[in-house]
Amino acid sequence: MFRKIVHSLVCLLLVMTAGAVNVNAAEAKATGMFFIDKPLKKEGLRFQVTVTEIDNPKYDSPTYHVNTIVTNISRKPITYTTGHCYGVTTRLEAYASGDSWELPYPENEPVCPPVIQEKTLKPGRTIEQDEYFRTDELPDDLTPDYFQLNSSVHILVGPEDERKEEFVKMQTKLLPGLALNPDEIEIQSESSKLPKSYYELKVTGKASNKDIKSVTIQVFNTIITLRIDSKSGEFSTKKKVKAKGPSLQSGVLEVTYKDGTKHIYNIPIENSSN
Repeated sequence: MFRKIVHSLVCLLLVMTAGAVNVNAAEAKATGMFFIDKPLKKEGLRFQVTVTEIDNPKYDSPTYHVNTIVTNISRKPITYTTGHCYGVTTRLEAYASGDSWELPYPENEPVCPPVIQEKTLKPGRTIEQDEYFRTDELPDDLTPDYFQLNSSVHILVGPEDERKEEFVKMQTKLLPGLALNPDEIEIQSESSKLPKSYYELKVTGKASNKDIKSVTIQVFNTIITLRIDSKSGEFSTKKKVKAKGPSLQSGVLEVTYKDGTKHIYNIPIENSSN
């Protein structure tokens, strides 16, 4: 059972506070994850990474499940090399007070022969992999300042007789658990129950990061666009949403940056008036 949410990535750090809608960051019992879609158009690859913090029944410390999908979005095949079990090289490190620790795989991770292979990724095709990283080997009582996820694909470019290897990289910073940072975007949400299974949502806040292009939040089947003032970064909206059950569901927050990067978060929302 997924139990905790890992929030934050690359440039975006999120905090939500609430009035009648309580985003329960303290107890962190809701199911959730975060997702990034980062197009790298120059190299013809798009990285999609989903990170979820899950319970580890063998240890008291959690495990991070990292799902990576890399898609060839160009019109030509891309040749890449692998020197292990995976087509994407993934490293997850914890940082605290200037020190760093690389997180290990589970003990039952298969042994991969260090054989360099060349593979071809056709247009529209993907490399997909799932990896699990343990935190039990971190120093006792350590609370990392952040985790850093480095994903890279080794591609071959140039004429066949003069090909060179290049590294296409994506770097992601994660805050542990639900330790949220309001520096980038801050949201306050309120909700009141209306007749005939409707809720009225009021959402206000501020996006400090000037690279954010748009923000939407989806509750049930209703998508609310949070229009950001270009000068102040502030936004405010009120919307009536039709419920699909007796209580509010988790909201889905989507943040789009000017370079096309999208960050999608599952936000646990509890209606404290019930």
